[in-house]
Amino acid sequence: MRDTPPPTGPRPYRVSRWGKFWSLEPLFAEGRPGLIAKGTYQPQTDDVVLAVSARGNRLTVLESLGSCESLATILRALVYAQGVRQGFGDEVTAAAAAATERGRLPDQDRRELTALATFTIDPDAARDFDDAISVAREGDGYRAHVHIADVSYFVDADGAIDDEARRRTASLYLPLWAEPMLPPTLSADVCSLRPGQERKCITAEFTFAADGTRTSVQFYRSLIKSDHRLTYGLVDEVLAGADQQSDELAARLLLAWELAGVLRRRRLARGALQIGSFEPEYRFDAAGQLIGAEARPESPSHSLVEEFMLAANEAVAGYLIKRRARAIYRVHAPPDAAGVERLLAMMEELGVPAPPLVAGEASSSEQLGAALRGAAEALARVGAAERRGHLAFPHLVLRSLKQAFYGTRNLGHFGLASPGYLHFTSPIRRYPDLAVHRALLKHLGEGGDELAEVELAEVAELCSQRERAFAEVERTADDVALAFLLEGTLRERGWESVFEGEVVGLVPGGVFVHFGGCYEGYLPVRALGSERFALSAEGTAQVGERSGSRLRLGDAMDVRVARVDRLRGKVDLLPAAESDERGAGASAAGRSGSRVTSPRRARRDTRRRAPAGRRRSGGLTRRPSRW
Repeated sequence: MRDTPPPTGPRPYRVSRWGKFWSLEPLFAEGRPGLIAKGTYQPQTDDVVLAVSARGNRLTVLESLGSCESLATILRALVYAQGVRQGFGDEVTAAAAAATERGRLPDQDRRELTALATFTIDPDAARDFDDAISVAREGDGYRAHVHIADVSYFVDADGAIDDEARRRTASLYLPLWAEPMLPPTLSADVCSLRPGQERKCITAEFTFAADGTRTSVQFYRSLIKSDHRLTYGLVDEVLAGADQQSDELAARLLLAWELAGVLRRRRLARGALQIGSFEPEYRFDAAGQLIGAEARPESPSHSLVEEFMLAANEAVAGYLIKRRARAIYRVHAPPDAAGVERLLAMMEELGVPAPPLVAGEASSSEQLGAALRGAAEALARVGAAERRGHLAFPHLVLRSLKQAFYGTRNLGHFGLASPGYLHFTSPIRRYPDLAVHRALLKHLGEGGDELAEVELAEVAELCSQRERAFAEVERTADDVALAFLLEGTLRERGWESVFEGEVVGLVPGGVFVHFGGCYEGYLPVRALGSERFALSAEGTAQVGERSGSRLRLGDAMDVRVARVDRLRGKVDLLPAAESDERGAGASAAGRSGSRVTSPRRARRDTRRRAPAGRRRSGGLTRRPSRW
């Protein structure tokens, strides 16, 4: 399958009746409906099909994906609409089988670490484990190992698997399943650091002083055996003292948590940003059906893992920078004056004390960075003290930042306050990490290779582009899955159910409200009453023209649902006090409902830049990078 299907290629449609004719309405794409060409398909109302242009406005149906009542069917339609590669061809599958056999061969050059106490920490249903941790006390300080799956051992450069992985650039995660970058025989088996099984890794071994200063680091190929496959929930319980695990395991986890805290404090002290984020975490029944979701903040277990991964990524970046290696770096430029000044103006309009900033060209990068960090801290304090803007305020900071990207030159990383950073810790799911592994091994003299300059630039650009495209697909998939769940909840609880919410976005015609723990919807200002409302100067409030009343970003607001458009993942809301018998309870599956852009997009697509812990997606591990 091509990366992006041509306009005449198969596209998803919903089958509906148009008078005495059968019509096909495009899904997840703009376009006019068409008629089904005769003799190609026995139409079924609300079927979702793949079709191609025949002649005129006639469309030939190639395949039925299923009913639009099925979430899995709609998500498959989304993947087809975006031209995402699905499945693996015979050549790649055969190469993966051969690579699996290679994994059973002895490897004399690896450092033997199978006796080292090691554990992984992942979601409950994860199947691919690409990182493991070992921690021990070293005098007054610490010795830590970060073990990363040695994917480069199994995937030959320029081979069939590598070509396919490079085209994909990353794994795509949907609420019900994932489209992996590597064939499952690799991603979920021989490359995955399963407990009790010997696995080939690249290890970063550190020593840290008591204050978190790194005193040494070395990298090498290793052979490990994970002792424990831990989950986030279990680790959180251990850290809270609520779990009855063995004393030895608990002691190792507490030591890892201690070191992670030391590293975090040191990182924040140098100026790294700390911005909260909430991602939907899905729940499944025994049959694998989606039954619920909730937005979970980052927990101690997520923070623990993240600090070790950040340390490894930064250490590898420093090593390769010193050797002027051709590698793919993760770049995050400092904010510009306009973005910071807008953030401070919005804070002033919201009544949040803002740090001072010398306006205009006199503001240096250091001054801008200091002002932005001060703004983030001030917004966090208000959110904690007043319980206002708990969800909305972090997005103000994110909107003022530039977007991180993959580049061939190290330009530093503002968000992490790091002079050099890259992605090394997820080679199972990201191609830049695999390229970094090969560059590291080359400079270690262990058989790796570097991409040529031109090729390196092309890969970095493609990975950045695909990252943005995949983020859009994943956001849409979340919107659709949550709309399915919300409609099911309302069928049980009743359409008059009232939800507590928070205003998280504003546009000229209305506001976006986060409600019910994990849902978002659009509430038009015309639903607020007969008074006209208009956006404030900085866009942080809807202001009544007569009364001057303000509905601000971050304000609490009780709402109820007027309409759910499951197929497009859109939700229309009304104020809880509003009585609208015409709208309430009207499910709009297959109808457009509100045409207003979804709240995630309205907030300038900032979620892909937001800090995020792991999320559960179809049993595969997704640990989106914070940056």
